[in-house]
Amino acid sequence: MSVIRKLPLLIGIVLLSACASQPEDEPLTGTVSHASGVVPGVPGGIIIDEDRVEARVVALDPAARTFTLQDRDGNRRTVEAPPEMRNYSELEVGDKVTATLRVERAIYLREKGKATQEGSSMMVTPPAGSKPGLLAASTQEIVAVVEAIDKAAHTATLRFPDGSSHTFQVRPDVEIKPEYLNQQVVIREDSQLAVEVKAAK
Repeated sequence: MSVIRKLPLLIGIVLLSACASQPEDEPLTGTVSHASGVVPGVPGGIIIDEDRVEARVVALDPAARTFTLQDRDGNRRTVEAPPEMRNYSELEVGDKVTATLRVERAIYLREKGKATQEGSSMMVTPPAGSKPGLLAASTQEIVAVVEAIDKAAHTATLRFPDGSSHTFQVRPDVEIKPEYLNQQVVIREDSQLAVEVKAAK
């Protein structure tokens, strides 16, 4: 997977919830939302997760290319600016940083004969002289195969591209049909990351 494909997860982890590289750093407080939707009786569904963090820049270390953020609860976190982050020199103490990571997963049974879709990605950064920022999006598709079903336990076992197999509980409203065996299950993930920096007022 390329750097751009990993970028939403990478920066999202750094800003939102990962373990800090320095002992005194703490995860920043954010707003987390979760939503899901299904069609009764139809396997699969849609899951949407969104994390949003707002913080202020309280310290800069140009030599190390780092900046320290502080959230509304006083938690502080020092972040190393990745190479993809342009205009680091335009950062100033007091700037407001807002990071939003949204991940939408669609899970469904693929109709026979349908082709696998290729993943895609994009990244947009601000022009020179502007405050740093980032808009990145990526789409990837994982295809598993139903290798076993258990009507009594109401479970299905999926085999993934890496050769691993995992058994999942099927929703009570979904009937487990024999024709599901050997059918493809698609997990399509769309990720969007937006990092916005505004000057202190």
